[in-house]
Amino acid sequence: MHQVLIVDPDSASRRAFCDLGALEGWDIHSLSSGFDTLDWLAINKADIVVMSMALPLISSLKVLEKMKKLISHMPVILLAEPENADKITDAYQKGAFDVLFKPITQAVLISRVKEALIFVDVAASLRRPDLLHPYLQGYGELDGKSRISQELYTKIDSVLDSDITVMITGESGTGKEITARTIHRYGNLKDQPFVSVNCAAIPESLQESELFGYDKGAFTGAYSDKIGKFEAANHGTLFLDEVGDMSMPLQAKILRFIETGELERVGGVMRKGVEVRLIVATNKDLEKEVEEKRFREDLYHRINVYPITMPSLRERKDDIPLLSSLILGTMIGAGKKQIIIPPETYEMLQEMPWKGNIRELINALNRAVVSSKDGVLSPDAFALSSEAVHMKELTEELVPEPVPIAPLRKVEMEAILNALRITDGNIMQASLALGITRATLYNKLKRYNIKIKREIKEPNSQEV
Repeated sequence: MHQVLIVDPDSASRRAFCDLGALEGWDIHSLSSGFDTLDWLAINKADIVVMSMALPLISSLKVLEKMKKLISHMPVILLAEPENADKITDAYQKGAFDVLFKPITQAVLISRVKEALIFVDVAASLRRPDLLHPYLQGYGELDGKSRISQELYTKIDSVLDSDITVMITGESGTGKEITARTIHRYGNLKDQPFVSVNCAAIPESLQESELFGYDKGAFTGAYSDKIGKFEAANHGTLFLDEVGDMSMPLQAKILRFIETGELERVGGVMRKGVEVRLIVATNKDLEKEVEEKRFREDLYHRINVYPITMPSLRERKDDIPLLSSLILGTMIGAGKKQIIIPPETYEMLQEMPWKGNIRELINALNRAVVSSKDGVLSPDAFALSSEAVHMKELTEELVPEPVPIAPLRKVEMEAILNALRITDGNIMQASLALGITRATLYNKLKRYNIKIKREIKEPNSQEV
């Protein structure tokens, strides 16, 4: 039976949650203050804590911080009031599993608690749960709490104490190299070298000598012996990124190494045994590359021993508030001004397409921090990024045939009305379709006196 602790100064809220938890079969404990909570956790165990941010006498964030020192792996869900909006980012950075804003429906609250309890069960099933992020949010920099992130942690955990070859696939910016480094850092080879090679960044004429090394006199300019990346990674891990960009001759030589465990330097006559754990990554469809004869089928089967597919950021939208907060914490460092992300910005970030994945999110946050004057990253702080991308897409389209010129005000108003009609009045979807932020759209609705109720009304006109 799961042990769930509810901390809330409101007795009615505590009773309501206790009744809900009993129906779910949880063992519920309830407390009213932060000090009582810390005393209780010092001698008792809870799988998860649900805590109000409106605690008396002591800050909820201070209680959260102290709880994490007592039981670092325990998920904590915070229940926030609207006036707590400026503390969300700090809460995630201090280890909150989730932040929910009141009023919260019973269905949403129970659903989020169940998600956290599933995470607890996943962690308990891992071979190496001690290597999880201290806040139970992932391995190292692979932070996340979504179901798809949990599946990724389970796959990583399965290969930590193995020398099996791993192939990591996924879109650009999803964290393939971070995953490779994580497998090495937390695995049984962590005390051995980790050597990373971007195959796409090495000219084809130099690929063989870079990977396998060369002997003195092998070619003009080879004045001394040089070890390659395979030898440098001996007894450790060799990570070959963008493996789909290797030339066919190099693929043949790597296949021979995998089969024999021996390599031969360029210009050399002696073979040398090398032991490496191989991890490869690519954003290409290697099966298609094999079909089109650009990648060797025998090598593909040799490296595709244990596949790991990195989820796109679009598939793990629930992780975006947590990721954004942790990225900001790393970005601004300690002792610098506080950066605040209000709830409406988190909502906007979760609705964006993120074609560049985590790398694009990092860049967008960097730009927003630079453009923000007061440290609050409102939706407008991301306008430069989203509108610039939108304008770039427009300029890449074919220039249309000349049409009669209409007043800009009328064109803009018609575009807004059309977007609202198509999206049934959904502000977030309409703003994304128009390529503007939600805040900008609200300003334009006010300017053009467009009211959204059950229907969309044009100013001083009949119903649309």
